[in-house]
Amino acid sequence: MFLQSWILYPALLAALCLGCGLLADRLAATALPRALLLPVGFAAVLVLATLLTVLDATAELAAPALAVAALAGLGLALAGGRLAALRPSAAWAAPAAAMAIAFAALAAPVVLTGEPGLTGFQRIVDIASQIDFASYLVDHGRSLAGLTRDSSYHVVADQLLAGGYPSGAQATLGATAQLAGLDAIWAWQPFMAWMAAMLALALYVLLGRAIAHRGARALAAGVAAQATILYSYALTSGVKELAAAAIVALTAALIAAAPRPALPVGLALAAGLCAVNVGIAPWALVLVAVAFGPALVAAARGRERLRVGGRTWLAAGAGVVLVAVPAIAAAIKLEPFLRAGGPADLGNLAAPVPAWSTFGPWLTPDHRYPLALNGTETTTAILAACVALLAAAGIARALARRDRGLYAAAAAAVLGVAFVVLQATAWVELKAFAISAPIAVALAFAGAAALHGGGLRRWAALAAGAGVAASVLAGNLLVYRDEPLAPYGRFSELSRLGERYAGQGPALQPSYDEYAGYLMRDAGLTVLSDVPPEAYASPPAKNVPVFATDLDALLPDYLARFRLLVVRRGDPAQSRPPSDWRLAERTAHYDVYRRAAGAPAVLAHRAGPRPDCDALGADLRRAPAGARIAYAASGGGRLLQLPGDVLPPAWIASDEDRLARGPGRIPVTASVPAAGDYDVWIRGSFGRRVAVSLDGRPLGSLRWRENYPLAFEPLGHARLAAGRHTFEIVRGGGSVLPGTGNELGAEGILTRIGPLALVPRGAPAGVRTVSARAGLARCRSGAPLDWIEVVRAR
Repeated sequence: MFLQSWILYPALLAALCLGCGLLADRLAATALPRALLLPVGFAAVLVLATLLTVLDATAELAAPALAVAALAGLGLALAGGRLAALRPSAAWAAPAAAMAIAFAALAAPVVLTGEPGLTGFQRIVDIASQIDFASYLVDHGRSLAGLTRDSSYHVVADQLLAGGYPSGAQATLGATAQLAGLDAIWAWQPFMAWMAAMLALALYVLLGRAIAHRGARALAAGVAAQATILYSYALTSGVKELAAAAIVALTAALIAAAPRPALPVGLALAAGLCAVNVGIAPWALVLVAVAFGPALVAAARGRERLRVGGRTWLAAGAGVVLVAVPAIAAAIKLEPFLRAGGPADLGNLAAPVPAWSTFGPWLTPDHRYPLALNGTETTTAILAACVALLAAAGIARALARRDRGLYAAAAAAVLGVAFVVLQATAWVELKAFAISAPIAVALAFAGAAALHGGGLRRWAALAAGAGVAASVLAGNLLVYRDEPLAPYGRFSELSRLGERYAGQGPALQPSYDEYAGYLMRDAGLTVLSDVPPEAYASPPAKNVPVFATDLDALLPDYLARFRLLVVRRGDPAQSRPPSDWRLAERTAHYDVYRRAAGAPAVLAHRAGPRPDCDALGADLRRAPAGARIAYAASGGGRLLQLPGDVLPPAWIASDEDRLARGPGRIPVTASVPAAGDYDVWIRGSFGRRVAVSLDGRPLGSLRWRENYPLAFEPLGHARLAAGRHTFEIVRGGGSVLPGTGNELGAEGILTRIGPLALVPRGAPAGVRTVSARAGLARCRSGAPLDWIEVVRAR
């Protein structure tokens, strides 16, 4: 899977983009700069995938259509001798380096784990929604026909489609992943890295007149493509914003370098409409006005002849209109949702992000939180001011040298941000900052290059360029080290369960995990976030997140809707499902229960460990004659609380958990009443390595095992003698590996370390059915029970 994600899939994207770029080049009857063939091809792939996934009837044609278009472009280029001009040479080294720098920045957090996966887990739920959307689009298009809300997967699709959500990047992800035979979830991170590479190539061409040295230009383009606010946002779901940034830079680069830009620019603008809907307009209109306005005005006055063919302009305009019609229709649906939050809407931000984040440096591990949280506000402001001054110098140089593409990009970046800030909420403003940030950083590099000259000026230019790069990469390093990574092993389990139980649902998972609904979509899984309040015996408080619930907290009538239960293991307090459910499978993290065909109907259910026996007697009196009692004994697991008087420096106590900052160790003492074999679990979420020892011997360790609150991770198993035992939990220092910072996040902290759990090895407690009299006697005996039920006689 790792090689398929990081070798095969990027190679497929390269082939598709090259073929479609050559096809666009042939249709435009122009000679595009070689470095723009891939970005132009990406724009063509985006448009084609979007148009084919508008309708259900054509959605399944999207993947093969991309392959046909790419093969057509490659075939025409081969027949016309164009491929020979693209053979590897030294001229490719610099643009390839720009691509590699940008690609590696978004790939590194996952690639360095040695597993497929993705970033942003826990920080925002949008990635799972985007992957849901990508999968749905290539199967059903934007059609709502036959869509039900009987699973979390369908709930997400319904919400996004009903709101007119833009689908360009998602449709492209879904179609290309399908073509590679890869699940979209494992294609997400390589796809994001590829879009960053396309952005870098466009910036490389855009800086062609400003930075003559190819190596320096490649470095500038590769760094500008990862301006920190965009980099951080891209690692936490910014698929539309990264696509839009690449399209804006591509449009400016075409203006600067394409000999006949009309059709390629029209294609790029159409791709922008596909990616972010009419939200691209503030940038697109400025680019078109700056690039073509003077020539159009002069031609209209008869002062000069328009130097591009009328048919080319007509084709470009027709293409944009073709895409604009569905884009505008979707925007009409989306507009009420954008306004619903009001001017103060923060989305998932803790505080508004200032506009000066656009200039590149942003020294915080998590862009959602204010800089003051980690004391870098002053330093960041100084660095951003320096970059802004260099960007102003870059603009002045572009105007003086009539570098049309660069000053068009500058105008689009400034006016695009200004328009959005005047019109939108804080959450939407952030999107504008992310889209314009690469251009701002590229302008700063151009400004640094403008200082170049003889003597000290050469060193001043080098120092200025190095300072811009260092300030951006410093912020990115903080983000990279703190970025939470999705747990590949657990997700693989869910994916296998989804395949194994396909068509056997509906299924319920009584814990929160936005990815589970996608990974088990074929089993019709509903996750806890989509369980309605009326399904609870006692509804949870409003606006309070519920991360896990005991099955006994859900009404029997609600559980009766499902045929499968997917229960997270490790919590000794979690109840076994009612008596009409049987364990079908156990994995490392989950127990899968299936409703037993022909099992006696449950007439009343009383939760333990000390059920109300008088109420149980009343249930029996109301039951039909011959009713019996079913019960499950307590599982015998124990929760080992962390000591309240031992807290490492800088750690914070939060109920039963510890919020960890920096290294530390916690001893946990347990008294085991009876010898036996036990599985040992730990509650929490772990980025950097956390190790646990038992009586001085290593027991197990965890790394890159992120979880929402109340979830347990398996540590290992041990045979324990009766008596006293000592566990020790040790969290070490950070490292250069991704996701090992874990210092900021929810409540300012991300790493949670909770109690240990000892669970007897073997199958969960079984169900025993006895007579009514024996059942009441068992209830009144005082022995702890998981639950006890009245069931109908067979």
